[in-house]
Amino acid sequence: MYVKKQHIRILRAVGIVSLLIWMYVIYSFSADSGNTSSALSGNVVKMFYQIVELITGKDLYQSLSPSHLALVEYVFRKLAHMFIFFVLCVNAMCIMFTFPIAMPLRIIGALSFSFVYACFDEFHQLTVAGRAGQFKDVLIDTSGALIGIIFSLLLYCVIYTIYQKRMVKTYGSIDPSKLERK
Repeated sequence: MYVKKQHIRILRAVGIVSLLIWMYVIYSFSADSGNTSSALSGNVVKMFYQIVELITGKDLYQSLSPSHLALVEYVFRKLAHMFIFFVLCVNAMCIMFTFPIAMPLRIIGALSFSFVYACFDEFHQLTVAGRAGQFKDVLIDTSGALIGIIFSLLLYCVIYTIYQKRMVKTYGSIDPSKLERK
């Protein structure tokens, strides 16, 4: 893709700032005590139950057994792990797209970064009261990152296709050597 170096630098800087902010968000969630984290998860699950009741008229608190209610909360907690690392990896891929390297290296770089940060995150949780770092959470985080890579690649393909069509429409060519540089 033909993009000015200045634009690439700006995109890279925005991507790095966005990534650092998201890393801080993850770190902040991990710094919450076990009670605070459970309360947050519980509030999200309560909101889910309220939405289900609003739509279906069915009160899940009354319908589900305590073990099923606990399972729902567990699933929400793990989906939250996946989501925050999905976002982290999308940010990492956006940065990787600004470098002129092969796509497999971009993917490996973003996934490796996400895996290492997931390891750091779980290690950090070992130092927080009421929290436990678990390798299965690293794997869950990494699976969220992998989904983020797939999403990033699909988004890249869409943007690249739109860009190519625009170049052909505007310049009659997608060959950068035929374009006038300004």
